[in-house]
Amino acid sequence: MREEIRDKRGRRFVLLAVCCAAAAMPLTFTGPAVALPSISRSLGADPVALNWVTNAFMLTFGSSLMAAGALADSFGRKRVFIGGLVAFLLFSIGLAFAGNIVWFDVLRALQGIGAAAAFSGGMASLAQEYDENERLRAFSLVGASFGVGLSFGPIASGLMVEAFGWPAIFALVVLLAGLSLALGAVFLTRDA
Repeated sequence: MREEIRDKRGRRFVLLAVCCAAAAMPLTFTGPAVALPSISRSLGADPVALNWVTNAFMLTFGSSLMAAGALADSFGRKRVFIGGLVAFLLFSIGLAFAGNIVWFDVLRALQGIGAAAAFSGGMASLAQEYDENERLRAFSLVGASFGVGLSFGPIASGLMVEAFGWPAIFALVVLLAGLSLALGAVFLTRDA
């Protein structure tokens, strides 16, 4: 009985870890879009380079999801989730300190790959942790978390840019990714 209660609690923390990661992802594509004028002034970007602020993340994220899922199946869900979160977190921090638009765009592309690995590894982990109806509820909560990040991302980013400047838009992303990383490292079950 005690083991079953601990397993249930552990699964809830796994779900929370994946939900935090899912909420951070849309913040990374809505935040920089809101901050484009500030980024342009700060980094001296032309319109073509500014397009890549959004496109670099979206292209690498979208095109890496399937490959990241295959890697999670082959090398372990926890490894891919944690590895993706570490990359996502480090590149998010790096973006706040990017000195020019070229580095900013390159870091955005790398951030997208990390995000895809974290998202695929997290979703595969939930599929492993939950069965049938519980799985449906878990995936619904992840979808709602993604929606919350997408809905409130522009508002939060606009307020942060106004108050602290464009590098601050990555603070909430780093906070959510760090929480997700800590929970995932402790509560995700290790797989082969």
